Amino acid sequence: MRSALLRFTLFVLLLCSGSFTFAQGDDIQKKLDSFKQKDNLSDWIYERLDYANINPTQGSLYLIDTQKKIWRQAKTIEEKVAWLNLLNTQGYIFLLDGNILSSINSYEAAFDYYLKNKVAVYDIVEYTFKPLSNNYTRLGDYEKALYLQQRSINFLIRKNDSPQHLSLLYSNMAISYRSMGNLSEAEKSVNAGLKLASQNSLANIILNNILAGILFDKEEYATAAKLIESNIPKQKNINQDNAYTLMNSFITAGDIFRKLNKHLVAEGYFNKALNIHNQYYNGTRLREKANILTQLGTIKLLENKPQLAITHFNQTLSTLKITKHNKVDVGKIYGDNMVVDVFQEMAEANLQLKKPTEAYQHIKLALLSADKIRNEFADDKTKERLQANLKIIAEKGIEITFNLYQQTKDKSLLNEILNLAEQSKSRTLLDQINRNQVLAADNQKDSLFIKKRAYERAIIYNEKQEVEGKSNKNSTETAKLKYFLALVTKQIKQKYKQFNTDNYNTPIAKVLSALPNKKIIEYFFGKDAIYVIDIENGKVNNVVKLGHSNTIKSTIQSFVDTYFQHGPNAMMNNPKAFYTASNRVYQSILKGVNLTKNQSVIIVPDEILGYISFDGLITKKDFSANIANWPFLIKTNTITYAFSLKTLVSNKAKINDKEFTGLFITHQNNNNKPLKAVEAEAESIRKIVRGKFFFNEEVNSKTFNQVFEESKVLHIGTHAYLSGKNQEPTLDFDKEKVFLFELASKKSAPSLVVLSACRTADGLLANGEGIISLSRGFNAIGTSATIAGLWNVNDVAAAVITNNFYIHLLSNETSGEALHEAKLDWLNSAQTSNIFYLPYYWDSLIYMGTDQKIELSPAIKWNLILGIIGGLIVILSAIIVLKKRLSI
Repeated sequence: MRSALLRFTLFVLLLCSGSFTFAQGDDIQKKLDSFKQKDNLSDWIYERLDYANINPTQGSLYLIDTQKKIWRQAKTIEEKVAWLNLLNTQGYIFLLDGNILSSINSYEAAFDYYLKNKVAVYDIVEYTFKPLSNNYTRLGDYEKALYLQQRSINFLIRKNDSPQHLSLLYSNMAISYRSMGNLSEAEKSVNAGLKLASQNSLANIILNNILAGILFDKEEYATAAKLIESNIPKQKNINQDNAYTLMNSFITAGDIFRKLNKHLVAEGYFNKALNIHNQYYNGTRLREKANILTQLGTIKLLENKPQLAITHFNQTLSTLKITKHNKVDVGKIYGDNMVVDVFQEMAEANLQLKKPTEAYQHIKLALLSADKIRNEFADDKTKERLQANLKIIAEKGIEITFNLYQQTKDKSLLNEILNLAEQSKSRTLLDQINRNQVLAADNQKDSLFIKKRAYERAIIYNEKQEVEGKSNKNSTETAKLKYFLALVTKQIKQKYKQFNTDNYNTPIAKVLSALPNKKIIEYFFGKDAIYVIDIENGKVNNVVKLGHSNTIKSTIQSFVDTYFQHGPNAMMNNPKAFYTASNRVYQSILKGVNLTKNQSVIIVPDEILGYISFDGLITKKDFSANIANWPFLIKTNTITYAFSLKTLVSNKAKINDKEFTGLFITHQNNNNKPLKAVEAEAESIRKIVRGKFFFNEEVNSKTFNQVFEESKVLHIGTHAYLSGKNQEPTLDFDKEKVFLFELASKKSAPSLVVLSACRTADGLLANGEGIISLSRGFNAIGTSATIAGLWNVNDVAAAVITNNFYIHLLSNETSGEALHEAKLDWLNSAQTSNIFYLPYYWDSLIYMGTDQKIELSPAIKWNLILGIIGGLIVILSAIIVLKKRLSI
């Protein structure tokens, strides 16, 4: 029987050379039948691998067919190795064919098989980990790539493998770090590899290629050019084994000289790369060829030769098998950054040709491919990073569509602008909402769901240990758990079709028809411009474009930092300066928008705007020293907020017969001295609303998880803050902390969560996704709405406002209106000092989500009842006494 590893090595060489021929037709079928009759599974598999090699156009389909025709499972080690070679070869052929997602699936299947069957003799690093991690890097799933690369390094160190092999793994790790923008770690990985690689070796050349790319990203173009030009002459005696490295050197040189505006030199290098490809890899490595063709087209764009650029781009699309006769087949578009890039460049070429409609169509195709990449991943962090790239594409689409609207006044284009804005807003949140809804409804006895929950619990435990500083050894284990969680989630998506529902493909007209009958203002903050989308009565009325995007962003950032993020002093010390700054922000972000008095408005913010409460904005320029009389926006309009229109529609109002629950921490750090404001807040709410109240030691994660599913309104009165190196939003239950990542899916969720704590609507800003806050976390697990604080709330003001909120809620007002009226009560009440009318004190709490009427039971008025009972007793006693007297 033939050696499995030897045959696989031979197969890879054959795949590269394409010079070997093998008997086909009846002869090969006779051999296959003979192997099957002898129950010789190993040679049967290898015979089919050979056939796939000499028929590359049928290779992937033939190997899929091989899996269907297998007559039994592999039993011996040699048979299991053969099966692994089949899966890995299939992954390799898919990659050469440009089908990266199918390639990933094949390599993942090989990894899964390796783990389940414990095939220790197999070189899993070389044949599975390396190509699979490279595929992850190509698609932007860097966490998975880095996990496999680190695992590979550890594996080779244990084996005492050669320094040369280790150095190549460091090169892969450097590429992953570089791709995710972590250039310092990328450079560390390169240097670690260079220490192991011998001078002028292939590994040394590869590492210097990557280092030149890192210098390119750092915009050190001259240094990068010097390095790459010194690296190219080192590469001699070019053959199948090293031609790929030289091709990459030429591509890197082309990129660098393009940035140096030496277009002719850059074009020369790209053509050299193309020649290498055609000589050594003709018909294979299609992604690399597509990349070179796209770069050649980009140079023509820079030279203002759009028609020549389009010729190159059409060649790219043809190479990637997406077009036929220069016509795009939308059904063949798949998720790949190469596809995204070429459609973006095609859009630029059409803009140069004054063809905006065609340009917009190509932007939509770029977004389609980007969506397919994004939908491949289960990890939310990866999705958030991809979302930032998607927003860049969406901005170009909005710019093109807005200009078209200015020319044609075609109202349907306004819907297109809204649709693009929604593409870049809280999509990961919507995924989480939909995923949790499915999980809550589905039969979770399936072993896949059980595995998923086990991985999630382990990840939460490790992350909590790390954030709390109790352990620094869990990051590697967490990376491993996240990797396998992603694989299980992928299996669930394949098994349960409802997990694949893409709510972002819901027609925007359908979304508009499902919105509440209110005025809605949605913002899109782009790099070059800000767009204000005015929606009312289920249609987009207008879109306003604000120029000087960076100036407006800077103004808002300064306003937030100066007056809200560092306490009230700046506002107190110079009220007039605050007044002017607030009015400036109001004028800049609501320019061109007509607000009718007493109109309810939903704000869908973007980027830095998510840190602002509109209620406290000043609507008029004339300053007055009497702060209570200032023209705050809250005095004319009721404002609520939404993460996006699609999350608003998805998380609908809930109807249930549950009641109020309050969790209050009135003592902290084992201190017997109570937090008076929290204690007063709890006692005042207890007098207004009937429900369950938990205090101090009764409040912990177990209680929290229990009452979460049993409450209509869940009120949490404690401290909150951002903790750990990743600034995780955190609820402080004194002896226990609850982090954002602990909020897992539930079968039931409150209609409203009131977070009467500091900075519960605050968090890190993820571009294209929004603020990652506790408020958002509750929305993700099914809560229809939250009331949360944007900055460090004043305890007394928060207690009074939440108290009045419940009074108004019991008066049959919607929850958004109730918060609005509670804030107005503060402004209309006498305060001990004029400064307490400043927005810092009363405007931190905002209402995010579905505005709804919530029926709660009023508290039992025991004093009144006892008084009535006492009165009745007195009356009865008097009657009895009177009767006795009359009877005498």
